[in-house]
Amino acid sequence: MILGKNGKFKGRGYVCFIDVLGFSNDILKNWHNSEYNPLEKILSIKDEMPIFDDSSEESESDSHRKYVCRVNTVSDSVTICFGYDEKIMVGDMVLGLEAVISNLSYVWSTFISRGYTIRGAIDYGDIYWDTNELIGPAFINAYRLESEVAKNSRVIVSSNLNRELSNLFVNFESVLTDHLIERFRKDVDGYIIIDPSLLHDTDEQRVQLIEDLQAMKNKVNSGIVKEKYNPLISMLSEENRKTLEKQEFGNY
Repeated sequence: MILGKNGKFKGRGYVCFIDVLGFSNDILKNWHNSEYNPLEKILSIKDEMPIFDDSSEESESDSHRKYVCRVNTVSDSVTICFGYDEKIMVGDMVLGLEAVISNLSYVWSTFISRGYTIRGAIDYGDIYWDTNELIGPAFINAYRLESEVAKNSRVIVSSNLNRELSNLFVNFESVLTDHLIERFRKDVDGYIIIDPSLLHDTDEQRVQLIEDLQAMKNKVNSGIVKEKYNPLISMLSEENRKTLEKQEFGNY
């Protein structure tokens, strides 16, 4: 059974909006650069996005539950969505969000390896989409959080999603929710964010991510823009991190 709605959907679900930092300036500065073509670079990255193939649904057994996200790209932004039928289990809520975070981690680490990083936000709420459109309160909330609040390279959890997570962690404690809580950390301004440690599996990968981000930072002339890289580099440089307590969710 395929869970997640690709095609046409109207209901409740997760919406993650991602903005690619540095891409617009790259296009403006290097559009006619024959040796360094940012258009080809971004198109090659988009070709690697985990796009859903409807044909895979026919081969899935009804006894096997597969959680699949809708991933779309427009210019320098990416949206990752997961929609639910009205009747769902707590496990579906958790695993649907895990699927969104897994796609996000892949997209984020891929962009870093190609010379860009991202900024974003995730909301849970009402949403509509079809093959061409993505419209609804959850999309607007995620977009506004990314553009007005995120500021540096991080992915923020919205108030709506924060409350949903608090309900899951407090009232439905299980192996699944214990695993999900490790996907988050609290930033210095109190926002719950996706933990950047998800971007690497080994210490070698972590070091490479830091080196790639330092290289991006060194290419920037503005001191203010350089500062946008520092929090992410700092978080990736931590060898030990503190797991959040369930009581730390739902406070905004």
